[in-house]
Amino acid sequence: MRINEVIIKNLPTKPGIYIFKNKENETLYVGKAKNLQKRISSYFSKSRDSRLNIAFLMKEAWGIDFTTTNSEEEALMLESKTIKIRQPKYNIMLKDDKTYASLRIELNKEFPRISSSRKCDDSKSIYLGPFRSSDGLKKTKKLFQRIFGIRDCSETKFNLHKKRACVYKNIDMCLGPCDEETLKDAYNKNISSIKAIFRGKIGKLKKELVEKMNRMAQNEQFEEASFYRDELSLLSNNYYFNPTPKEKLTNTDVVGFYILDKKIQIVILFFRGGYLIDKANLYIETKSKNINLDIYQLVSQFYSKKTSIPKKIIIAKDFPYISELKKDLSDFTFSKSKIEISVVKNAHQLMKLATDNAEGYIVQNIREEEEINLLLNNIKVALNLKKLPNKIECFDISNTQGTNPVASMVTFVNGTPDKSKYKKFKITTQGPNDYAMMSEAVNRRLNRINDKGWEPPDLILLDGGKGHLNKIAKLDLNNIDIASIAKPKKNEKIDKIYTMNKSKPADFSGNIKALNILINARNEAHRFALTFHKDRRRKAMLQSNLEESPI
Repeated sequence: MRINEVIIKNLPTKPGIYIFKNKENETLYVGKAKNLQKRISSYFSKSRDSRLNIAFLMKEAWGIDFTTTNSEEEALMLESKTIKIRQPKYNIMLKDDKTYASLRIELNKEFPRISSSRKCDDSKSIYLGPFRSSDGLKKTKKLFQRIFGIRDCSETKFNLHKKRACVYKNIDMCLGPCDEETLKDAYNKNISSIKAIFRGKIGKLKKELVEKMNRMAQNEQFEEASFYRDELSLLSNNYYFNPTPKEKLTNTDVVGFYILDKKIQIVILFFRGGYLIDKANLYIETKSKNINLDIYQLVSQFYSKKTSIPKKIIIAKDFPYISELKKDLSDFTFSKSKIEISVVKNAHQLMKLATDNAEGYIVQNIREEEEINLLLNNIKVALNLKKLPNKIECFDISNTQGTNPVASMVTFVNGTPDKSKYKKFKITTQGPNDYAMMSEAVNRRLNRINDKGWEPPDLILLDGGKGHLNKIAKLDLNNIDIASIAKPKKNEKIDKIYTMNKSKPADFSGNIKALNILINARNEAHRFALTFHKDRRRKAMLQSNLEESPI
């Protein structure tokens, strides 16, 4: 969605990630936030990050996307995965070689050790994290050492203490495998327990800790009881032991939707390898009485265009078109793999996450529509137009002293560029005559007003002054409103918008935001025309050089 004050003001205050994009919808930067609204607002404050690259980022940023998460830790993991997949250029430029650390169990050792690592690329190890703070990592590591007696020493130290155990065994922080080979079975059993915990299965461990705590308390061993109480607290409050359920989310999509006033927002969350890595947004406005049918058709259409489909898709179990969707998905795949549409354990958490994202987007869309309609109405009133300028076509001319003349036509729909409707014209008018060139371009456009793909606009906007407007007014405009936009002179502050039958420019002094829509359209038309002209000029020079070259 396009960055503007309304969008920023109404962003969720939940944790999540945000993605800055350019006009071509390419990802520029991915960040995480404890509070999305507060973090994104900071980029537009006077006291924002002073790094030079941030300034470059904000000059190029045009749109923003976001995904809410259940916690800041989950946002951290989603940020990490998204950066790895999309590799945004400003994330690469801004990184300071610091990455968040994870806990690692090295399984390729006879007696696996626990350690911290900033890389998670060893296939012979398992990882837990990344951890947002080093304090959280240290406490969790200490917990594993206390409960399971797993070693954290290097191979050098391990071999050094083979004849004499280190101090960690004496304080019950390690089983001491360096000193007693007979501990191998017990040690490996503890490693198996740790593996299960890394996969989120901590129920058995919690039960054991509760039993030990109660037993110690009954025996009035209060110091030991408090130890188990603290470990239970760490387990219960640590995100990494209570994550979004992901036992079956190795290749799973979660579909959530939100409906408001015949507007449907669908969010599809992509879980791969147990982690939320990306999402898709689908939005339509419908007049149908069967909204569930619209949702089914939209989701089915989405997957029909995918080259691969996950083996499991989670959707609300009371959705009435599950069997039809399941059949469609099976038809879309060329393999014999079974597509399963169902719910998994604790699926309500996943559905809530998807639905919360859908609700956030639909609220944003509605508020943005309300703001845009208000601005378009301000334009309508200021220019005395016949109807709301939902579709604006802006024209500009580019040439070099009359040579290689071209014209551009850019289309703004609801205040936003619609590049699929951009047009460019090679002008045949001879000599440096901007009025005649503009007249030719607009006339050629109007001659195709009944052709498919050339539907009439609500407003034709010309890059020029009163002279351009008077010239175009002589054409058969098919009752379409026209206006021209001229840049301010040195002693003037804002651009001037001229309309027919008024000698003075329209008053936009209290409607700068509305005026900016017209300015943006003019700037885009200028850019598009200049790019086309440079391309023609380059080709003409190349052709001239070829003709002058000796055979």
